[in-house]
Amino acid sequence: MYIIKNGRVHIGNGTILEHCDILIRGSKIEKVAENIIEPAAEIIDADGKEVFPGFIDPHSAIGAMGIPTRHLDTDEIHQPVTAAMNIKYSIDPDEVNAQEFYKSGITTIGCTPGNYNIFGGQIAAFKTAPQKMALRLVKEQAALKCSVEAGVKQVFGGRKQAPMTRMGILQMFENTIGDARREKEKTDHQKVICQVFDEKKMPLFVAAETKGEMDSLLHILKEEKVEKVIIDGFCFGDCAEEMKAQNVGLILGNVNALSQILKHGMKMEKLVELAENGNLIAFTNTCSGSSEGREVFIWTAIEAYRAGVDAEKVVEMMTLSPAKMLGIADRVGTIEEGKDADISIFSGHPVTTYAAKVERSIINGEVVM
Repeated sequence: MYIIKNGRVHIGNGTILEHCDILIRGSKIEKVAENIIEPAAEIIDADGKEVFPGFIDPHSAIGAMGIPTRHLDTDEIHQPVTAAMNIKYSIDPDEVNAQEFYKSGITTIGCTPGNYNIFGGQIAAFKTAPQKMALRLVKEQAALKCSVEAGVKQVFGGRKQAPMTRMGILQMFENTIGDARREKEKTDHQKVICQVFDEKKMPLFVAAETKGEMDSLLHILKEEKVEKVIIDGFCFGDCAEEMKAQNVGLILGNVNALSQILKHGMKMEKLVELAENGNLIAFTNTCSGSSEGREVFIWTAIEAYRAGVDAEKVVEMMTLSPAKMLGIADRVGTIEEGKDADISIFSGHPVTTYAAKVERSIINGEVVM
């Protein structure tokens, strides 16, 4: 049992509580208030520190890539439609442990299939602490991962197998949805697709990078009422009006990788418009299907702040928004009574200063750093 004492507590929903205490009992947050007294509790002095909910990367390739051999256990590329695949069977806890995500405040990731299948499989959310897998898995079947990026045609076109063009990718994407709905005797993959588009059991996460990919995807999905999230989305500024109209979420990839801001003429200031419209926005250390260092997550968040997004709104994009995307906001994403005790204590505000460092990381009520 712990009391985090006298910290500047960022709830994760835009609220800041000054000189606030947090009582942790077991794996849960029991109380958030001033001047909590519990004689049996160990005190964690957070005076002068910034206290945050654990950050959430909702789309991470780390966890099933097969590092260091990189045999890509995230991609089942025998065919372009493998929607029934479940990433939880590929999760390698040692690979996640080696990344020490919690040293950058990241306490939960959405482990995801890669970008080489049009319908790649199902995302699972789990904790980054080196704990037993039973404690780490937050939710399986958290979202269905798809891709209309160039990596699809590179893989299948190289085999002289459809789809070999962007036209073929988008046509197959649309046809696959229609075929799944029409077939009476559905394959396992078609059942999952119908669970997403008709039964609304999972959100749809789709990797789309360029304006052409995003425009075409948004056109196909315009009449679909499914929860939609675009991953990478470097041309979101050019597609902002349609994204606002459809209330499409955005998981922004590493904007500094290969100078994506310059390459795509990115309009980072459009994040302000999307946020004001209520679109969910989050960040990831993964770019075009490949994950990079854990620091990338915070660096992209800082770019959003520099573009004019309020600092606490950026914090929400790092915590509550990705939790909502993955359907796990009942457990994580904010510092509230009854939720998982996933908390990071920083020396400063990591969105407003590069000098801020994690001084203590708590996951499932256990101090892991």
